[in-house]
Amino acid sequence: MKKRLSILCVAAAQSWAFIACAAVPRQEYDALILQARAGDYEPALAMLRRHALEHPQDLRATYDRILISSWAGHGAETIAAYEGLQPAPNRPPADVLEATARAYRDARQWDKARHLFSEGRRLFPDRPGFAVGEIMVLTDAGRQAEALALASDATAKWPEDADLQLALAYAHRSRRANGEVLLRTSRAQTLAPGKPYVNREYILALQQSGLSEPALRLAEQHPGLLSDAELRHLQADHAAELTRIAAMPARNESERFDVADRVLGIYDRLIPQWEALGEEARQDTLRLRFDRLHALHARARMSDIVQEYERLRAQGVAVPRYALNVVAAAYLHLRRPEQARDLYHRLVFDEPDDGEEPGVHLANQTGLFYALQESQQYEEADKILEQLRASQPQWRRVKGQPEPLPNEYNLYAQHTVALGKLYANDTVAAERALAHMVEQAPNNSSLRSSLASAYRAREWPRRSEVELKMAETLTPRNLDVEIGQVETAMALQEWRQAELLLQDISARYPENLRVRRLMQDWETHNKAELRVSGYRDLDSGGPATGNGGFGMETVLYSAPLRHDWRVFGGAGYAAGEYDEGEARYRWLRTGVEWRGRDLTAEAEVSAHSYGQGVKPGFRVSASLDLNDQWQIGAMGELRSRQTPLRALLNDVSSNSAGVWLRWRANERREWRLALTPSRFSDGNRRISALLSGRERLYTAPRARLDLELEAYASHNSNEEAMYFNPRSDFMLLPTLSLTHTLYRHYETALEQKFTLGAGVYAQKGYGPGAVGALGYGIRYRRGNTFDVGVSISGVSRPYDGQRERELRVMLDMNLRF
Repeated sequence: MKKRLSILCVAAAQSWAFIACAAVPRQEYDALILQARAGDYEPALAMLRRHALEHPQDLRATYDRILISSWAGHGAETIAAYEGLQPAPNRPPADVLEATARAYRDARQWDKARHLFSEGRRLFPDRPGFAVGEIMVLTDAGRQAEALALASDATAKWPEDADLQLALAYAHRSRRANGEVLLRTSRAQTLAPGKPYVNREYILALQQSGLSEPALRLAEQHPGLLSDAELRHLQADHAAELTRIAAMPARNESERFDVADRVLGIYDRLIPQWEALGEEARQDTLRLRFDRLHALHARARMSDIVQEYERLRAQGVAVPRYALNVVAAAYLHLRRPEQARDLYHRLVFDEPDDGEEPGVHLANQTGLFYALQESQQYEEADKILEQLRASQPQWRRVKGQPEPLPNEYNLYAQHTVALGKLYANDTVAAERALAHMVEQAPNNSSLRSSLASAYRAREWPRRSEVELKMAETLTPRNLDVEIGQVETAMALQEWRQAELLLQDISARYPENLRVRRLMQDWETHNKAELRVSGYRDLDSGGPATGNGGFGMETVLYSAPLRHDWRVFGGAGYAAGEYDEGEARYRWLRTGVEWRGRDLTAEAEVSAHSYGQGVKPGFRVSASLDLNDQWQIGAMGELRSRQTPLRALLNDVSSNSAGVWLRWRANERREWRLALTPSRFSDGNRRISALLSGRERLYTAPRARLDLELEAYASHNSNEEAMYFNPRSDFMLLPTLSLTHTLYRHYETALEQKFTLGAGVYAQKGYGPGAVGALGYGIRYRRGNTFDVGVSISGVSRPYDGQRERELRVMLDMNLRF
């Protein structure tokens, strides 16, 4: 500018004669020029306008006016002054020519601007400014190829000129070549680090290239280069960049929230500052609030996300699409699936975005599936699974690639579909699909962890353990693997292992929802347990079953002691009316329980009272799991509580022993054979056998239908007894059992159960007779801490050739506290 002002002063001196004619003293003229140089343009322009009216042919005064009006940003006046020169000058001063060319460019008169810049290059070949201007005009006119060619020649001629580097950056910016823009502005900043406009362009190039942190640092080192709005935009870009980084995996677990905490501190500082600016910064403030939702999600502060979202809605703010997915995820995390479902449905169907990244769309589809699943909209959830599967083919075509490429999201989609089957109780399909995927990708620990979950759902904890060990060799510290190991250890009664693993993951991931649920399960496991069961006969009318039957038992287990041990104590009461009178039976018992891997055992002592004084008793039992399918067990009891009540009324007690063998193929098929010999105090010897089994016929998310079978046979040595004691008998009773879920919300559920059975009973000395059974029950379950069920059942069967009917109400409750 100093060079231009010196030219202006020379021009003023050369045109003194004309100014004198206009009655403007030279001293006043010089003062006006100095004012213009200081930035006060209007006084000088006013004088030059008057002079132009009086002396339109004053060439030098016109040049003065062109320059000063250009400095003042009056492009139209600059153009008018230049076009008023008649005849047009052959060789105007370089600054005049450049100022006029810039004015034409500002007026979007590309051809005239280019002509003057081109003339400047011809007349003043040593001045690179004309090349700079022409490059920019060509770019503005959409002639990028010519601009780049000229820029290449000019930068080769003047490699140390920063303005040419900026012009080349300007040409590349029109091509969206951000890398080249950054390269050229960086070169310009190296050549002229002290020029403010160079630093400004470098800052903007850094910002445009996504390098907001160095851009902000440079802007803070050179205050005033950006406007307040531009600085806010850069600060918001910087915060958004940190927010994206916060959502990425950290170098190690202990640092995973460091970036999130840092960016949340930035948001908490900037938002109040910008809100205080009012309407001027309103849109920038809203952008910060929207982006902050993602930062809160990265920090696992789900409640804060929902609170901020609902606050924005209450203020009438429309939250943009890109922020809604984390809000939906937060609702789902907080167990509010209905709200999550509505938001995900809006993202996937109501407001689809064709330009959305495939991964984001897939995540929204997955979120919608889980929200529908937790809202018990299973049919709609299945439709989403099918859409998800169809939207991610195994291969994808990429423009420019002759061969199709593997679709990285196909495996994720197939994995999600398989897990969806698992959550919908279709364990067979889930296991099959996951096993196939593991076979195809054996080094994928996530797939192995999911397959282990399917094995646990199929009640194969040992197979789950093996699968997780294989996954552990791939990713020893993987969270999903360790969560699966905790669940498997608890299923196997490996309490110490479960505790150690849980301590590890809870210290590393205290905010993780699955970890928190496991902690709740572990806390429940370490609580005391109260079991209550009872029955009441509403109708019975035979000598074998008696009348007015009633019974109840309460057992209290202590919290686990040294992981494997529990102490328990209980009391019970039973009563009934028979021909001989009313039977009343009371008992107390206490003992210890041991639960370890593969083995569960109990030992107890008891006291019994049934009208003949207090009698001692003893019981031991143990069950041993041989593998996931086979279990064997045995028990022995002195003064058995299974002694018929009518026998006790007649002072007849019994001792019993028993062995059993159980085979469980999976959660849908199980068979058990038990053999129980008993010795009664009246000399009777009884041996009984019971074969019971269950086969799943139908499975759906809300219902399951099982075929249950009981085949019972007994033999007694003494047929003459004061209690029902056939020489031998046999009963076969198949039963259909339908369990239907009325309500479910995560671990809280309300179920009803219908049973219908029809079979045959045969007793030695009497003909066979039909047996019918009908029952209905309802059960409420709240997590692992409370479970209560009430049922009513009716049975019709023959006893000693006479048909008797029973109608009984039963209650059972389990409470952990």
